[in-house]
Amino acid sequence: MANLNLEPGTDSFEALIGDVERGVYMESNRSWSIDDQRYKFQFGCEYAKLIENGKLTKTLRNPNYRATTPEFWHGLKRIGDNNTWQMYGTPFCGKGEPNQVIRVGHGSPVCAFENVEVFGGGE
Repeated sequence: MANLNLEPGTDSFEALIGDVERGVYMESNRSWSIDDQRYKFQFGCEYAKLIENGKLTKTLRNPNYRATTPEFWHGLKRIGDNNTWQMYGTPFCGKGEPNQVIRVGHGSPVCAFENVEVFGGGE
């Protein structure tokens, strides 16, 4: 498992969602599926809110998103400021016999992406 961290940008959370006409704000991955080449992936989240005309509105259940890695990162449009940055992940990832352990984490500000397939997320 690799560590991936994004440096904060300059946009406040309000500015980041302020120009979104219709989108989904998601938090807290609860399930994940990534192919061995790290090309295709799918994540399910615990929490989501619909973004309508720059405002968070309805809570959505069981939101998911999927993409290929190049599409996903090419869709990164805005990066939140230092106030939105948090460390995510688990402290350790372990595999093998004998067990091999590595410290992992993913630090990131809130980000806005375009052209990512979102599904599920019923009201």
